[in-house]
Amino acid sequence: MAGDKTIWSVGGGKGGVGKSIATANIGCGLALRGKEVVIVDADLGGANLHTYFGIKYPEKGLDDFLKGRAVTLEEVMIPTGVDGVRLISGGGEFLGIANPAYSQKHKLISHIKKIEADYILVDLGAGSSYNVLDFFALSNTGIVVLVPEPAAIQNAYIFLKSFVYRRLQRVFSGDPRITEMIKDATDLRSPGSVKTFSDLCERISKEDRESALRALSEIKSFRPKFLLNMAASREDLRVVDAFKGAAATFLGLESDFIGVIYSRAPVKASARKMRPFMLDEDAKESREEVLSVVDNLIGKVRETPSAAEAGQVHEVFGYNDNVSHMGTVFHVQTEVQGGPAPAVETIVYNGGRIFFSRKSQWNELSGAMPGVSLKEFSARQHKAAIAAIRLNKITTRG
Repeated sequence: MAGDKTIWSVGGGKGGVGKSIATANIGCGLALRGKEVVIVDADLGGANLHTYFGIKYPEKGLDDFLKGRAVTLEEVMIPTGVDGVRLISGGGEFLGIANPAYSQKHKLISHIKKIEADYILVDLGAGSSYNVLDFFALSNTGIVVLVPEPAAIQNAYIFLKSFVYRRLQRVFSGDPRITEMIKDATDLRSPGSVKTFSDLCERISKEDRESALRALSEIKSFRPKFLLNMAASREDLRVVDAFKGAAATFLGLESDFIGVIYSRAPVKASARKMRPFMLDEDAKESREEVLSVVDNLIGKVRETPSAAEAGQVHEVFGYNDNVSHMGTVFHVQTEVQGGPAPAVETIVYNGGRIFFSRKSQWNELSGAMPGVSLKEFSARQHKAAIAAIRLNKITTRG
């Protein structure tokens, strides 16, 4: 099983956005789909995930592992009362757990990767400290929890930006030239500061083209997933589109939207009762929303979508390439939106500016292209934009 497991770290930057509640209920949703789940509360120093399973005082946890009282994480797992879900609690009386030594942190990360389960969910603390960012880097598909509130959106963006540049610093740790450029890039008062990830890549390319390509490849390998939590109405879904656009334009990140959990009275009531709302009969709509999120995460196609799902933005797929032409690196992104009104949108941008944009409605075009699938058409539109760059039809001039 160890080779087949999937790890998702759940972060978001700001405290109070519901990461722990979302993590607990996604874990329950995975279990309802027949999966074996282990949840790790990595909010070191502020752990409270156990309370959402009705556990007031965990009998063992990460403090036992970090202090050497347990050799493996298997020894500190506790049942949650939900079949298929086990918990590794971060709660404990060990003062140093909030700021573990470098060796302790990497020991913990190494052992999390050894856990045997179908899915491992790692609930992170607030902020963008190196410890939080390094736990978020456990896999290439971390989950970022958004709430439709300006400060939370800003913190989530800062969290992702910090992650991108932390990741690059780790990749180029053996090259002082590149690490200094990355450090300057994030210092707004430095003459070496940049507005976008593509600007940084262009600057690195002037020094070392291979390093620039390596940076592009590294960031392209990471694809975060966005969960909108505590939404008040469907209007709040616009936050996701704006955030995805900012992540693509300024950080070079492709991303996926996995669903929305609306703010409802049963969700709050279950939290007060110290139990996941997935176990509450009164939270039927919220349970359906979480199951939709889970199915998007594991790639399951639901035959009969619920009314709640029908009002959500469907998961997307797409293509992303960096095209170097005449000394300029263009970013070509094509996003395919599924659902009853599928659309294909291609954007070409550089340095934070968009130089080409085309959105095609598939239902209006498919009749004229018998035998061509949505995937084939989207690939064609993407390749056409790349060809237009190489034929100088899309340039930064004019």
